[in-house]
Parts: sequence; C-alpha cells; structure tokens
Amino acid sequence: MNQSDFRTLLQRYQQGACTPAEIQRIEAWYRCLGAEQEFNLSPAEKEALMATVWQRINRQTAPASSFLDTSPKAALPDGWASWPARVRWAAAAALVIGVSLVGLQVARLPVQWAAGWPPKPLVTPKPAAPTSWQVFTNSSAYETHVALPDGSAVTLAPASTLKYQRQLRGNRRIAYLTGAAFFDVFHDKQHPFLVFTDKVVTTVLGTSFRVQAYAGQAEVQVQVRTGAVRVSQRVAAANTAPASLVVLPNQQAVYSPARRQLRRELVPTPALVAPQSFVFNDRPVAEVLTALEKAYGVSIMYDARALHNCTINLSLRDEPLFTKLDMLCETLGATYEKVDGHILFHSQPCQVE
Repeated sequence: MNQSDFRTLLQRYQQGACTPAEIQRIEAWYRCLGAEQEFNLSPAEKEALMATVWQRINRQTAPASSFLDTSPKAALPDGWASWPARVRWAAAAALVIGVSLVGLQVARLPVQWAAGWPPKPLVTPKPAAPTSWQVFTNSSAYETHVALPDGSAVTLAPASTLKYQRQLRGNRRIAYLTGAAFFDVFHDKQHPFLVFTDKVVTTVLGTSFRVQAYAGQAEVQVQVRTGAVRVSQRVAAANTAPASLVVLPNQQAVYSPARRQLRRELVPTPALVAPQSFVFNDRPVAEVLTALEKAYGVSIMYDARALHNCTINLSLRDEPLFTKLDMLCETLGATYEKVDGHILFHSQPCQVE
C-alpha cells in the first residue's frame, strides 16, 4: 500500500465508511510493514489524528463519570490546546508514537467517530518511496539469528549491526556489516550476494562464511566454511587496482588497513568437511596426506619423489588437522609450514630396506 492509498483509507476510516474487508486490509498492512514506513502529515491532518487519539484515550481510560463527555450530543473543542491538561499530555504522548508510526495507530483507531465533529478532508500528496533497507542491531550478549528475504540466514554476533535490502533491486543482493556475523547464503547464480564492511567487500553465489570487522579492529577477517568467496579491497592506494583474492573452505582472507595488505591463510582450526578413515597400517605417507586433504578440503603440497618409498603405521582419531600433522611429522621426522592458504610438507627421502 502506498501513501496515497493509506490516506484514502484513513479518510474513509474517519468517516466510518470502511467495510470489514477494508478494516482487515489496514490491519494486514500494518502487520506486513510494522513501523518501517513514515507519513508526513500536514498540521490539519495531525489535528484530525490528534482528535482521534484523544477519543481513543478517553474511551479506553476514563470512567463513566469522565471529566469529558463522549456521548453523541457532545462536540469536540475547536483546538486541542483548550483540552484539560491530563488529556493533552496523554494525547501528546500518543502522537509522538502515532504520527511517526501511523500504521500502528490506524490499526487501533475506533471505527465510529463522535457525532457533531466531522473530520476535515485529507489532501493526498505525492506517494513516498518505500524504505528499501532493514537495519538490525544485536545489542544483547548472545548471538542472534536473522532471516533475510532471499532465504539466506545470518548469525549476528553481539555488538554488531547488519543492514540489508528488504527487496531485491537490480541483479545483486547487498548487505552491510559492522561487527561480526556468520552468513549462510542461499544459492542464486543470477544474483550474487555482496557483504560490505568498512574496508573490504565479499562476493558470493551461495556458500557459508564468517566476517569479522568490528570498528577499530586491527585486521578484517573473512573465514570460509563451504563454497568459495571473492574478497576485495574497497579502497586502494593511489594509482593501484584494489587487491582481490578467492577464498576456499578452511581458508580466510585477512586485510590489514594499516598496511593496505590483503592476504590469504588457513583458519586457526580447520573444520572437517568430508570424514575419512585415519587408520594406516604400513601405508604410503602420500596416502595419509591425501586423506587429510579430502577430510579438510585443504591443499597439501609435497615432493612425491622424496615420499616415494615412505610408509607408516599410524592411527589418528578426532584430533584437529594441525595436531594430526604434528603427529605425522614426529613419526616421520618431517616438517610443514602454512603458506597462502596451503600446507607445504617437507620430508627427507626414505631409504628402501
């Protein structure tokens, strides 16, 4: 419903001319839009609304021997300033809410108006554009879940704010984040999903990832759990293109505003993405590394010739990835390092017995 429709219905509502279906329509409109759309009322319209609020307050709060007569023979004063003080204060308090949250008050106004005071005609202005953004701030001490209109889900961390489009505009889905949140994005190849922070923008088609970008934080982090995302620098140095890189599962992009540096690395504790058996009885070491790659979706690079004759007896269970690698290296006398989101495994050649 646009602003013009609202004013027309309000005028008919004031006149007691709405049908039950139209009354239901007003209530349904309020339930859909809540208090997200404001209407700019003229002084005359505010006067009419004020009188309606006054009627509602007097009917619902005053006793039978009220200081104001609401019988059909009574007429309202010409101006609300002449009303008794406690009514003016009550009506003023209601107007603070009622004028800015018109949908709330309209849905609750009485259908019949007191006789002897016909409402003034309403002037229909040019319809205002509906608000296209929703802002949600988590001021609690716990994570909270936010369902986006496109089917995506967001777990918003404490002290974080999410701003997102209520309706799709163009071919992109856009959200702005301050703080930290985990995103589980609904797959839509035709409409990429973009998450903007103060320093970086993350572009996805359908995946799950976590963004951490609190105000004043030394570095911005984007950690990917499933799928893939592209993380790009929002502001580049003079005469240079913004840095950009693709981040895969169990990797994270880390941006340092001080150095304007965007780098890719493994997350501190990679998650298991494809369970594997980690019991090896006299099996090639290359087979162990392949199982770890599949289990955690992490690339492990090694010298195949050096490991050609290397076999091992090893039983691994629920240890984190890096603990498993530590145990393998201790048994084999090898080492590893983490470079650009990958693992480089170093081992001396094994002698044939």
